[in-house]
Amino acid sequence: MNIQSKFRKALPIRILIGFLFFLIALFYVLYIFFMGLDLNPLFVMACMLLLFLIYCSLDLVEIFKLTITEVGIEKITIITGRKEFIPFEDIVTIKRGKIKIRNTRGDISDGFHFSTLVLKNNKSIIISPDHFSNYNILMGNIREKF
Repeated sequence: MNIQSKFRKALPIRILIGFLFFLIALFYVLYIFFMGLDLNPLFVMACMLLLFLIYCSLDLVEIFKLTITEVGIEKITIITGRKEFIPFEDIVTIKRGKIKIRNTRGDISDGFHFSTLVLKNNKSIIISPDHFSNYNILMGNIREKF
């Protein structure tokens, strides 16, 4: 039986909003550039935002979906469509981490756990409930077959 990963509904919305901010900042910078090099504070902020968004867009290339099969995990990168098959024998360990949201007065929330699959070739795959709505089902199946 194959189990497909399911993206959270908030993930595409978050990606779309980031992409829209990127386009707005890009058009503003191009507009200012072609209208003359007037370095006002808004232009500097737009350049900083643009650089930040370019930096964050590198994570967009790493978004993948998973299919858990009887013998391994099939990882398909969304943007490139590249498929990679990882047999369960290649998983060395499964690490668990926790992300907490904090401010100066303490924790804002209890946070959430994520899992990192460490492979034999020293690569790792991070599986997060921030991306997948069926995270618990995916990790339960991976742990069962590991």
